[in-house]
Amino acid sequence: MRNQVVLILGLIALSGCAAGGGPTASSSEQASPSPGDDFLSPAPAPPGKEKTITGTFGSDSIEGGCAYLQAADGTRYQVLYPDPWKLERGPFRLIGPDGAVVARGGETITVRGSVADDMASTCQIGPIFRATEVVSVG
Repeated sequence: MRNQVVLILGLIALSGCAAGGGPTASSSEQASPSPGDDFLSPAPAPPGKEKTITGTFGSDSIEGGCAYLQAADGTRYQVLYPDPWKLERGPFRLIGPDGAVVARGGETITVRGSVADDMASTCQIGPIFRATEVVSVG
């Protein structure tokens, strides 16, 4: 009898997991696959929270290659670029909306957006920054 109760409780717990009880993102919210970029697309910055960051475009080897923007103060931001911007690796570069390469590792980029305090990633290289605009490259 006790084994049956344990089995039933286990099945109930598993069925709750299989039913998708946790939060999920729709396919329209998914960012395109990029180095270290496996989470939601950028959303508009809350009023008063938007800022501009200029830094050196770089990549490391964590989790298969995580892209970052290193600011002058040394902070490395993991940037979520707005659609249709894309990150590519091998060689590491930033692709603009027209499909052209606009930046390579070591170049300077300026982005506007907000820090995503509500997100985490496997890269863990610094704050995640939701870019709403790529202001300049070079």
